[in-house]
Amino acid sequence: MQRRFFPTLTLLAFLTACGQATATPTTVPTLTVTRVSTSTIKPRVPPTETAISSPTVENSATPAFTPTLEPTQPETMVPIPSPSLPPTPTATLLPQPAAGSGAIQFLSPGPLSKLVSPMIIYGYAIPGYGAQGRAALYGEDGRLLAAKLLQLNTAYTWAYYYGTLSFEVQGAGEFGRLTITTQDQYGRFTAANSVHLILLPEGLSIVNAPGNVKERCVIEKPAAGRRISGGSVTIAGGMRPFNRLPVAIQLIDRDGKVIASQAVEIQNAADDSYVPFQVTLPYSIPRGAWALMVVSQPDDRIDGLMYLFSREIFLNP
Repeated sequence: MQRRFFPTLTLLAFLTACGQATATPTTVPTLTVTRVSTSTIKPRVPPTETAISSPTVENSATPAFTPTLEPTQPETMVPIPSPSLPPTPTATLLPQPAAGSGAIQFLSPGPLSKLVSPMIIYGYAIPGYGAQGRAALYGEDGRLLAAKLLQLNTAYTWAYYYGTLSFEVQGAGEFGRLTITTQDQYGRFTAANSVHLILLPEGLSIVNAPGNVKERCVIEKPAAGRRISGGSVTIAGGMRPFNRLPVAIQLIDRDGKVIASQAVEIQNAADDSYVPFQVTLPYSIPRGAWALMVVSQPDDRIDGLMYLFSREIFLNP
């Protein structure tokens, strides 16, 4: 009995050991399945989220915009007309000044601008003879610092002008005057306008706004081209004078001879509005002639002409 029982126990131990050896591999597939299941979560993430959060995509998008946008920015922001270009006939395609604007207008520089050389000037002007005008810069002692011929090409009433003036000043700076004039074919001044400036030897320019660009003299009568008879002409209108110096009203024939002249005192209005005036000029001529009616005012700070307005009429004896 003991011999039979011992083999039986031996056989039972062998089968138990075999059972444990075969059970071990069943745990390995379980671990393997777990690892596979965690790796399969990643493909379920939407591809769009991956593209947005990817630093590689963001870096590649930045250079795509930089070279296309930046070069076009300066071209669209360049003002018209460009200050780097001289005036041309096409420059006058800009909107014309409003009715009542001055025959000569300073858009830059404005009154009492502080400027270093070279200074830039631009604005509008009704062309004189030969579609020209003249810009002149004077120092505080009246000396001519710079001058420039302006070509005033236009198919309209006003022409756009642009130019630069180089100058030298004395000491730490000085008071100056910029004057633009036009003339007719007989050499008579037809218009003049001026602006006072502060001229500096160095530093930065500070350009002020142009201010009121309306014509300073408005003549109600006589009308342009009007024929006058009887030996006298009545001139009536309004004026915004630059200063308190008398205003000269003259009749000048085409030979440059002054037929009649009279000084009129016109006080400045506090609000810079037009001050009415009226004057009657007697004249004596042997025959009918065209005459330029001129209203002008001198500068009270620097010797010379500050402003001039004109209109041509016909005088009979």
